[in-house]
Amino acid sequence: MLQKFFGPLTLAVVATSIPALAEHQTPGSLLVFPCFDNTRSASTLFTVTNTNDDATLGSNGLANGTIDVEFVYINGDNCLETNRTRRLTPNDTLTVVASVDNPNAVRGYVYVFAKRNGAAVSFNHLTGASLTFSGQDNRDFELAPISFQAVSNVAGTPTDVDADGLRDLNGTEYVKVPDKLIIPRFLGQPEPNAFLGLNLDEARSQLVLINLTGARFTTVVDFLVYNDNEEVFSAQYTIDCWDRVWLTDINAVFSDDFLEDFTNHNPNEIDAGSISSDVAEQGWFRMDGLVANSTAASVENPAILAALIESIEGDGGAQLPWGLGEQGNGDLLNRSILADGN
Repeated sequence: MLQKFFGPLTLAVVATSIPALAEHQTPGSLLVFPCFDNTRSASTLFTVTNTNDDATLGSNGLANGTIDVEFVYINGDNCLETNRTRRLTPNDTLTVVASVDNPNAVRGYVYVFAKRNGAAVSFNHLTGASLTFSGQDNRDFELAPISFQAVSNVAGTPTDVDADGLRDLNGTEYVKVPDKLIIPRFLGQPEPNAFLGLNLDEARSQLVLINLTGARFTTVVDFLVYNDNEEVFSAQYTIDCWDRVWLTDINAVFSDDFLEDFTNHNPNEIDAGSISSDVAEQGWFRMDGLVANSTAASVENPAILAALIESIEGDGGAQLPWGLGEQGNGDLLNRSILADGN
């Protein structure tokens, strides 16, 4: 069954089979921002907002709705981290510039979690947003964080159930991650060497991938790529910590030339040339972790997170995938050569 994970909407069904309210992403205790970009001429803003409005003073002299949040910046090149902790009062919001907040890394991802007295806790009131301004290889885009609720909905309840210092996305500490990820649309891409003469009319898309098995694991991701006529092609790509990769560097099946010249077409499908004269084809794809390996362990069906960053005609955008099924073996951030079994 296709279920909401982040971004798009699905319908919840009650016992009478009458559609209930559409589900939106809900505030959580842990937010994962898929990417930041501190490269030359690029800049990323992160916002975290505390939606708890309880201003009643507690025994510690602080409003009950006050929470500390830890920003954990993960360097995409080597998985090293930089940490910052802030305090958010009720209805408080904080926006930081990634390059100022963390000048130690050029690109990577960030996760933010609620804590009290130094320990990770349940506080399902955090929301957020990110905005990246144009760099050399992308256009401006906004991207929501992926929100993970703590399983315990009692604010202040410790979430590190197994006391391993990790944020376990296992259905015991925080909600699970999807088993498979689905991007419902991509536009045909120029061939890789075409990027040497960047044409703003061309669709240029990058996929962000996050490895949730561990900093010392490499993960093989399986792809099933569909054209607009239900033809399917397979591909694989290997990541270590984090990657932001052009679609055609994953496989040429994403290229406009391949889709146009070597696949069949549904004449009733819209021609993307109505958007841009340099784009004719489109499709969609599934992603699933196949295996993750370290020097000491192997994990079948490893957990991953992803996002798609797009630009065409000089405009940019981004989308989070849909989720299918669930699995409980994701962690932030395991640094052992052994898999976390909790």
